[in-house]
Amino acid sequence: MKNKILKEQLHYLKYAMFHPFDGFYEIKYRGKGSALIASVILILYGIMQCVSYQYTGFVMNMNAIFQMNSVSIFISALSVFLLFTVSNWTITTLFNGKGNMRDIYIVLGYSVVPMLLLNGLTVFISNFVITEEIIILRSLQGIGVVWFVFILLAGLCIIHEYSFAVNIKTLLATAVAAFIIVFLGILFFSLMERMYYFVMSVAQEMVRRIN
Repeated sequence: MKNKILKEQLHYLKYAMFHPFDGFYEIKYRGKGSALIASVILILYGIMQCVSYQYTGFVMNMNAIFQMNSVSIFISALSVFLLFTVSNWTITTLFNGKGNMRDIYIVLGYSVVPMLLLNGLTVFISNFVITEEIIILRSLQGIGVVWFVFILLAGLCIIHEYSFAVNIKTLLATAVAAFIIVFLGILFFSLMERMYYFVMSVAQEMVRRIN
């Protein structure tokens, strides 16, 4: 039974890649999506970013590999998607969007698939090309990004029941919300850091006076 459900969910993942409007309608309103599959896709994308950083062919790779921090690359890649999910949910709640956070997360995770596959293909081929052929690989990456954006826009339109114009407006508002969340996050951690050092200095002073 579980295998049948998983097989069906993977079928609708593939279907949404080429028929995003119908695919995401089925995923939202008939429960054909899976947050677990979306999570696996996003984790694979984070891993691919690490692989891309190190193993892209030297003709395209301008990264300082000796400074590579895999954990930082992985977390940075996933943080963007999580930030988008929270920001978009916050904004669309105000704009009467019908999609919940799980729906947004699934749309985002599924939308990443073309970019993930084409990035992987680009990394592999980049080890066998010469400088004059780089433009072909750049084009492949560009197709992946355009495909990702198209599926994301279509999916968000369907789950929130938005027109294209309203969807664009909420995405612009999402960018502003993401900026505010990042700003507040930096402010919060900066404040926590100051409080930590203040408490530590007071504790050390008390220990010195007691001794």
